[in-house]
Amino acid sequence: MLAPRNYLPRPLRFVLVLALIYAFCWVKGWPRYYDDEELPASQRPYSQTSAGPHTVCHDQLVVSVLTTAADAYAKVSPLLAFTNEEDRDPLLLFSDLYTEIGVWPVFDVLWRFPQNFIRETAELGRYRAQVDYSRRSIPIAKLRKQDPVEEERILATLYKYKILQTMAAAWEYRPDRSWYAFVDDETYINRANMLDWLSQYDSKSKHFFGNPPTPSVPNAFAAGGTSFVLSHEVMKELFKARNDTIKSWQSKIVDHTSALDLVLNVLQTDLKLDIEASWPGISGFDPSTIPFSPALWCVPVLMMHHVPPEIGSNLWKLENDRTKDHLMYSPIRFADLWTRFMTPENLNDTRNDWDNLSSESSNSRWNILFEGPEHDNSRAKSGEESPEACEEACRTSTYCMQWSYSSIPQKNWNENPQTKCHLSSSVRFGAHTESQERNFNGEKTVLSWKSGWRKSKFTAWANQQRCKAQHQ
Repeated sequence: MLAPRNYLPRPLRFVLVLALIYAFCWVKGWPRYYDDEELPASQRPYSQTSAGPHTVCHDQLVVSVLTTAADAYAKVSPLLAFTNEEDRDPLLLFSDLYTEIGVWPVFDVLWRFPQNFIRETAELGRYRAQVDYSRRSIPIAKLRKQDPVEEERILATLYKYKILQTMAAAWEYRPDRSWYAFVDDETYINRANMLDWLSQYDSKSKHFFGNPPTPSVPNAFAAGGTSFVLSHEVMKELFKARNDTIKSWQSKIVDHTSALDLVLNVLQTDLKLDIEASWPGISGFDPSTIPFSPALWCVPVLMMHHVPPEIGSNLWKLENDRTKDHLMYSPIRFADLWTRFMTPENLNDTRNDWDNLSSESSNSRWNILFEGPEHDNSRAKSGEESPEACEEACRTSTYCMQWSYSSIPQKNWNENPQTKCHLSSSVRFGAHTESQERNFNGEKTVLSWKSGWRKSKFTAWANQQRCKAQHQ
């Protein structure tokens, strides 16, 4: 005979079931993230991003953007759309002709020179023409040269004359701020990372951050960019303690090769101050040219040069997506740019008419050396015979992550001679490259490119990496 069972009273069982259902729903709805005010004080994030001893608030980083009369609307308008409200007051726009973009004035800094200097300086011919066209309501775009190389040279010359006047105007319009950044109209700035990085340094000391140009290469600023940052103390010395900085240098501007060359000389001569290299945080790369590698992987991104609006938009979306995912207090690193920009790309197949920049001058440190007459296990085997041989040379090299093959031998900017096969230990996306007619050994021939990657190998490495907290 079975023992009698002890049942809970029906009302009590009903209450218990309701309690269990409520507990299940409550746990399931437990928030993954808290609003800041819900956290204990010890766990709340700081209101500023600064993690160093010298807190830098958003209004203490003045960003001066240099643009041109012809490009102001096309390049600066997107930049303004991507600028957060808290970063708008310390943002200044400078050009070689006054204009307005909505409520934003774009100041002409060249007019600050004496009129006789403007009239008599041959290198300011484009500026005089722009002023004349503007007065006669003729589109400035008609002044553009057909040859893009010549046009770039003219704009770089104007940039050289604008830079010191821009620095003086930045101090005049936003005096006594902690830091002053000077960038062009296609520069991406991650302000959260910049504020955190600058918090390591005392703005009341003399600091000049940027990157010196790379000598003996086609583009001296390809790796380091042209952006630079000056501390309050430097700006005060130049434009408050002295009132003749520009006057004493304006006749010497013509002797300098670039704006950065001029600034380097001014700071070295007047303040005995050298540039503090800030690569790769400040670089000349954009997501399509970044040499993804262990050297950059965990470094926070501060500034990138020559970032077109479409990529700038994607970077802005990346910042906003991280805010939605409660990652706004975690710095954006080069590793995050790999995930955002490179992970979606199909790099499994060889691309024709594509240069992944394996042989480009800023990739020289990652360009893999080929073995010489004697066998050397530390070097790659030759792949000169064909694109397939080059791909095989990459596959058998321990460090190779991508290859490119040029139909005509090209420089590798290191110990390698000119080669057709170019191997790299970094991964770069590059760009579509049309075939070009070249003169090679006295004969006309066509230069074309093929590129391939070992993305799965690099991804396997990337998936094992964990970045620790750091300023840079």
